[in-house]
Amino acid sequence: MNCSETKRLIDAYVDNELDLRGALEIEGHVARCPGCGAEERALRELQASARTNLSRYVPSPEFDARLRDALHAEGHSVPLHSEEASPALPRVARRRRHAWRWAALAPFAAAAALVVVAGPRLWRPPSEASVAEAVIAAHVRSLLANHLTDVASSDQHTVKPWFQGKLDYSVSVTDWAAQGYPLVGGRLDYVEDTPAAALVYRREQHVVNLFVWPSKRAGDEPVQRLSRRGYSAYCWAKDGMHYWAVSDLNEGELQKFVELVRRQG
Repeated sequence: MNCSETKRLIDAYVDNELDLRGALEIEGHVARCPGCGAEERALRELQASARTNLSRYVPSPEFDARLRDALHAEGHSVPLHSEEASPALPRVARRRRHAWRWAALAPFAAAAALVVVAGPRLWRPPSEASVAEAVIAAHVRSLLANHLTDVASSDQHTVKPWFQGKLDYSVSVTDWAAQGYPLVGGRLDYVEDTPAAALVYRREQHVVNLFVWPSKRAGDEPVQRLSRRGYSAYCWAKDGMHYWAVSDLNEGELQKFVELVRRQG
């Protein structure tokens, strides 16, 4: 079991939809891999939060009426008669009727409740802190999974063309061996489900991952520094591209690398 397979199956694993063998393989991998382990914990926290909040959601009569109107507008027929309209029905029959009614409406009610409870979080653009967690997890994963590069080369004219056809944008690649940061290669990675170019450099025994992908915000952004679990991450935006440099280098050496990248071109 590797990281890509785990990412494909982790939702099913958290929802207890895998067979025993598959669940055990995922369980063993997330125990060894900090990145996948963090993703599993985040999914379980979201799942627990949704269950807790949804269980407290009680639809109002007005909400019930709006759902009925929406379903009728879509061409669905859902009986929503009140108990007062049919007093002759036995109590058990009325309970069954209401159980059926809410079984039909459950997906709509759940979706509406999730929007009310979690909507602001789900639709908010990812914060720098959450992206920092993702890029640091990708950095650690590349070291532990023995998958540092897809193309291993110190030649920028070999690494740059390798990304063509794999990404829908061009990546600027520079070798800074003369400045003490030799290019090692590159790979295709994903940061919060966004395809990103990962350019790999070394500083003595330390690895620097430089993640690059198009910025979704207008204009350039100044450098920010975040740290997690002993790793430092510097992020900024320039000329329509978003950059994240991640390493366990000391702050001064990583800062020097960041300045080299920012001055390129």
